[in-house]
Amino acid sequence: MKRKVLVVISRNHARVWLDGVEPHTAPLVIEDDVINPEYRTILNKFFNGRDRSLLSPAFAERVAIAIREVDELYLVGSGKGKASAVANLVSYLRKRHPHLAECVRRVETLDIANLSEAEIMTEGRRLFLLP
Repeated sequence: MKRKVLVVISRNHARVWLDGVEPHTAPLVIEDDVINPEYRTILNKFFNGRDRSLLSPAFAERVAIAIREVDELYLVGSGKGKASAVANLVSYLRKRHPHLAECVRRVETLDIANLSEAEIMTEGRRLFLLP
């Protein structure tokens, strides 16, 4: 049986379901360290509450370590272009961990800030069933 993993990622927060997305399954939570919270607050105000920065390499590496033994990888995030944490993670995986980049089966863009964990898990089950 193939090991399917769902990763829901934003710029500084990732939830990784390593053991499926059945109800009552808890994700592994990975947080990025905030270097200067005061600067981050000013930056968020400047960008109207939306953070436009890239993933930090240390955070992306921690996510890559968590998913190192995967057969199929499903990524969910929000944002477009430079602000897309999913695109930044895939780019990082292509450069540093090409074997993990080959495991990516589907990438979805959702408004993860406004979805509950149950709704995200439902979306993950839908992704697992798509051909």
